[in-house]
Amino acid sequence: MIRRLTERSSISIPKENLERVGVQPGDYFEVSDDGRRIILTPKVVDDKFSEKEWEELASLAKKAGKKYKTAASAKKHLERLSE
Repeated sequence: MIRRLTERSSISIPKENLERVGVQPGDYFEVSDDGRRIILTPKVVDDKFSEKEWEELASLAKKAGKKYKTAASAKKHLERLSE
C-alpha cells in the first residue's frame, strides 16, 4: 500500500497494519532508518517514578518542614525560636 508524506512530515498508517502489530492511537514509536527504509518500532514509555514513589515523595515533602518565602521571614522565625 502506498501513502503520501504530507507537508507537515506526517503519514497515515493503514488500520490493518496497526491492528496486526497491536498498536493504538497515542502509542509511542522509536523512529530509525537503515539508510533506505524508515523503521517504526512500538515502544512503552514508563514514568520516571511509579505512582507509589510519587506518593512517597509527596509525603516526604510534607514532612520536610515549613518553607519560607524570604530569608527575612526564616530569620524572624529562628529568632522567635531562640527567645
